[in-house]
Amino acid sequence: MKTALPRLKPLPLLLAGLLILPGHARAQDTQTLQQITVTGSAGGAALVASGAKTQGGALDTPQAVSVVTQESLRSRSALTSKDALDYTSSVVAGQGEGRRDEFYIRGFYSLRDTTLDGVRDDTLYSRDLATVEQIEVIKGAAAALYGRGSAGGIINRVSKQPRARQQTEVSATLGAHQERRVSIDTGGALNDQVDARLIAVHDSGDSYRDVVEHTRKLLAPSVKWTLTPDTSLLLQAEVQREDRTPDRGVPSLNGRPVDVDPSTFYGERYDYTATDSDMGKARLEHRLNDRLKLVNTLQYSRTDLDGVNTRNRRVNANGTVSRQVTFFPQQQRNLINQTELGYTGNGHAVLLGMELSEQKRDMVTAQTGIGLPVSLVAPQHVLAMPQLGSLPVSLDNAFVAKTRALYLQDQIDLAPRWKALAGLRFDRFGQQQTNRLSKVTSERTDNKASPRVGLVYQPVDGQSWYLNVGRSYQPGGGDLLYTGNTALSQVRPLQTDLQEVGYKQDWLDGRFFTTASLFRIEQRNQLTLDPADPAGLRQLQVGKQRNQGMELELQGRLWQGGRVSAAYTYNDARIVASNDIASGNRAEMTARHRASFWLDQQIAPSWSAGLGLLLNSDQFALSDNTVRLPGYGRVDAALAYRQPGYDVRFKVNNLGDARFFESAINNVQIQPGAPRSASVTLTARF
Repeated sequence: MKTALPRLKPLPLLLAGLLILPGHARAQDTQTLQQITVTGSAGGAALVASGAKTQGGALDTPQAVSVVTQESLRSRSALTSKDALDYTSSVVAGQGEGRRDEFYIRGFYSLRDTTLDGVRDDTLYSRDLATVEQIEVIKGAAAALYGRGSAGGIINRVSKQPRARQQTEVSATLGAHQERRVSIDTGGALNDQVDARLIAVHDSGDSYRDVVEHTRKLLAPSVKWTLTPDTSLLLQAEVQREDRTPDRGVPSLNGRPVDVDPSTFYGERYDYTATDSDMGKARLEHRLNDRLKLVNTLQYSRTDLDGVNTRNRRVNANGTVSRQVTFFPQQQRNLINQTELGYTGNGHAVLLGMELSEQKRDMVTAQTGIGLPVSLVAPQHVLAMPQLGSLPVSLDNAFVAKTRALYLQDQIDLAPRWKALAGLRFDRFGQQQTNRLSKVTSERTDNKASPRVGLVYQPVDGQSWYLNVGRSYQPGGGDLLYTGNTALSQVRPLQTDLQEVGYKQDWLDGRFFTTASLFRIEQRNQLTLDPADPAGLRQLQVGKQRNQGMELELQGRLWQGGRVSAAYTYNDARIVASNDIASGNRAEMTARHRASFWLDQQIAPSWSAGLGLLLNSDQFALSDNTVRLPGYGRVDAALAYRQPGYDVRFKVNNLGDARFFESAINNVQIQPGAPRSASVTLTARF
């Protein structure tokens, strides 16, 4: 067991007590009002997309949106966000130090481009899927609705909400490497006006990586009041406690990851991260009349992290690996209020919104090089934890970001076969960073407008062609943490421009839905070294990256109880201008080709089988292109037995036991892919 630092008290569970209110079951369930309202169908399953936030079908939205439904999550026995998005076009999981969700979308690093029910949710931890109804990936620049960031897109989690009629569901999973997981999802009507829901999880296990282990506890209560026929109040909370071993992967040698067993771990047994994360949200909806609806969402979240990590630095000529011990406690607080007024009528779907937020983050980094070198092929984990208070502090920053934003969007019926979408968001984004070591405070405020224009042509029912153009901005030095040598006040925002054309088609009476899109994304103002400064103390914003490619997706229902999903991405991601990276280099962690295929087929009245194939061409750990990660193929399989009151699912990941490297933080911290593993999940409903 790791020895964690003292934990802070959790956010008071005010909502938990509401779950025991007396009441009786409602005669008829009421429809849950949701913020995500762009709906369509694909293969008989409802697709919901937050690309426009206004009423309309998937064919009416001039943007590529990928949706991972609850059915897909269940059929693939997904336990992590990485599992959930593995088979989605243009989405690649980053290394994440083995402790947080981290993704690249269309070849751009998207660490903080995440939302919860359309509201920014950018605290850094690994999110549990038990509270997730489905996951949506909105591709391309989306700042016209969601604000800063979103160069490649955003990932939106749609949360499970209380329902009047709900079965209690209990699941237990046993898997390789001592994986043990139990979850419960229960709720229903407390009286004629109140529905409640409670989700709880306990998850623990080891890993295919030596020494690495994790424990997670989650409690998520929610309550919904129907105050009047036109007004509802939703209260939600998530309280998560997680202990996890940080994992920096394996180093590289001669331009390739070292050829060692995937279990080889170069850290120490004392390495740990202890993450406390709480979220509370209140959402009030009021329908003013048949055409007007007002929604206000207030969301607060806090994340406290303590951690010690022994990380790889380089491979030495004598066959050892030099390491560094890092202590990195940090805290983040988010307070966000979002108000939206929607109007539908007379050929228009208008959305007017205002967002106010304050985000705070404190981070300390203390490092030392006393992590003694270990053998490259047989590292030992025998060091005692250093005295953390005696480590030299290299970083001690306090960061505050304030957002004041207004946005307006109109989805317009131009003619019987033509639709348009126009949106504009204005952000006043203020940043303040205090360096406690140098006693210097740096500030910057940017006023930026993010426009978006889309056009849809539907020549026949069930078919649409679209054009989408948009612009986004994001802080140039790293959102909520700037550690560069140039003063924060001098770092302009990165500017991202998107051009996209696409085609969507409903086939065979809604059995199949396909999307094809061509995209071109350019990001300017990237930080690079100043060639006139040999010491590297100054940076210039002359860097530029251009990613252009194609996405294909298909989802559908086969004729004999089968379901299929397939995706392909071609992405030519290039560094166009830079002082420290060669022009023309391929951008980091972006394969030129990536394809996936998943088939679920009913093989008997109670039995179904699933087979998945994931192919990824070679990619580079960093944009300097000095370390190449070879391409790979992976096969997954599943078998399910279903009965009205329960089901049993058996899953095998990496059926062929392929050896591969799937992600990297840098050239010396590369994550080996997991070898073959199996799990079984029993789910009971009553």
